[in-house]
Amino acid sequence: MNNYSIRNRLLTGMFLLLMVALIPPFYYFDSSLRTDILRDAKDRAVTYLNTVAWTTHENTFSSIQEFDTWLKDLSRHLKVRVTYIVDGMVVADTNVPYAEIAQLPSHAKRPEVLTALEGQIGVEVRYSTTIQKDLIYAARTDIGQGVIPAGVLRVAIPASSASERLNRLEAGMLWVFIFTTFGTVLFGYLVTRPFLVSIRRLASAAQAIGLGQYQRRIRTYPGTEFEPLVTAINDMAQNIEMHLRMVVDQKHRLEAVFDGMTEGVMVLDERGKIHSCNSALISMLRCADGCEGRTVIEATMQPDLQKAVDDILGSPIPKNSSLVLELPDSVYIAVNLVPFRDRQEARKMVLVFHDVSEREQLERVRRDFVANVSHELKAPLTSIKGYAETLIDTPETPHSTAVKFLTTILRNADHMTKMVNSLLVLARSQHNKDSSQLTAVDGGAVVEQTVRDMMPAAQEKNITLQYHIERSDISVTADSDGLSEVLRNLVDNAIKYSPKDSTVSVGLRLRDGLAAFSVRDEGSGIPAESQNRIFERFYRLENEESPVAKDGSAGLGLAICRRIIRSYGGDIWVESPINSDTGTGAAFIFTLQKAGKLQ
Repeated sequence: MNNYSIRNRLLTGMFLLLMVALIPPFYYFDSSLRTDILRDAKDRAVTYLNTVAWTTHENTFSSIQEFDTWLKDLSRHLKVRVTYIVDGMVVADTNVPYAEIAQLPSHAKRPEVLTALEGQIGVEVRYSTTIQKDLIYAARTDIGQGVIPAGVLRVAIPASSASERLNRLEAGMLWVFIFTTFGTVLFGYLVTRPFLVSIRRLASAAQAIGLGQYQRRIRTYPGTEFEPLVTAINDMAQNIEMHLRMVVDQKHRLEAVFDGMTEGVMVLDERGKIHSCNSALISMLRCADGCEGRTVIEATMQPDLQKAVDDILGSPIPKNSSLVLELPDSVYIAVNLVPFRDRQEARKMVLVFHDVSEREQLERVRRDFVANVSHELKAPLTSIKGYAETLIDTPETPHSTAVKFLTTILRNADHMTKMVNSLLVLARSQHNKDSSQLTAVDGGAVVEQTVRDMMPAAQEKNITLQYHIERSDISVTADSDGLSEVLRNLVDNAIKYSPKDSTVSVGLRLRDGLAAFSVRDEGSGIPAESQNRIFERFYRLENEESPVAKDGSAGLGLAICRRIIRSYGGDIWVESPINSDTGTGAAFIFTLQKAGKLQ
């Protein structure tokens, strides 16, 4: 509302006043009348139903047709429709000739019939396709007598004609409301026009003074309420030029320097409280309401920084200092503390904050990565060295033993080769972040090719490897080699973790506008506590049944998959178990953006 004109505010207020004055009474009248009409009509329908049921029990019939004829006579007197339903089928209906009753559809699913079968009186209002008008249906169970089997007796009466009259009344009131609103807006527009013209003249004069025409004065104004404002503006125009120019010039210089810095800057007064700070610092510290007037610890929640500030302010010979802060969400800030004295010799301080999160995180990742790689390479290298030394020191080693030693050496060398190759793939995925290199890839073709490539590995364990593609024209924004690498890793893991004579399924379908790939197995599943960590580098599921120890997995496959999928702008996760009865099975699912149709 701050940017609205006075006219718009007046007109809006008048319009809202009309809404408050007219809509609640209209809504109350409409809803109350409709509710009363509908309730009375339903009560009347139930009364007719009980009357027909009582009258039916007072008569005996020799056949269903005689019963139908009697109901038709009763319907003409009561002016209601009567239907008798047995096991969902209509056996008598007053609006349908007896010969055509058998052609009527089943009424077993009608709401009022279902309610009646539950032992209650069912009442329902809906449109009848038979007589093409709204009817109120009331139904109850009937025990039957003689040739009339037990069933459901239902009556139907037309909805009250008062609803049509109410609709006409609503339309009339709506037109009255529209004309009233239009007239009010037009009247308000005409009345406020002269007033707004005067206000525009006042605003134009004030704007001219603000733009430097300080010799100009405001002579006329729209009303006495504006006299204090006009006097203040005229008085201000006499002395404002020099002060305004100086203030604006200083303000612009300070703002340009202060807010133009990417580093956060904090200025402390002699008491150690924050005097000012720039927008970069507010963003770093997430101070929604600003930092001015607070102590350092209140703004940063960092005791180490507060201690450094206190030490410098309390030192007789202060020196520059620096430290690194760790904030939540793995944010690292390097702070330089520089003391100074103002013209009154009061000791103050400037703190400059540098965001070094990326540097610290890269350093930590580098340390962890080197440690993990060293650990992974140490075991196979030690094994290779030990067996090789044994073969050198014992030339008379039996051939079978030597073959076992050499097999172990080869297996460890293969493990190292596999890990190095995985590291190379991971490194390429980390550096290949340019989305412009991504193209439209036929997802179904990649799935089919991956299944064909992995079929021999599945046949070795007698595993059925199958795939299902929802549509043949699903293309995704990705890289063909990278997508194949992800699917091969997931299918390879599924085959390794699946028991013999089981099934591994690869799927592709559309899910919430995205292309969803899935690889499902019937293995022992993944524990809940490990599902959030299996995509970490070098993380492996270590258990007795796991084939990891047998194949020498380095725990990089899923990390590579996640890195590749995220570089494509997608997401990957695991769901386990997928068989709630046995608590087994796992499904790895990843989604990618759909691309345009392949040419």
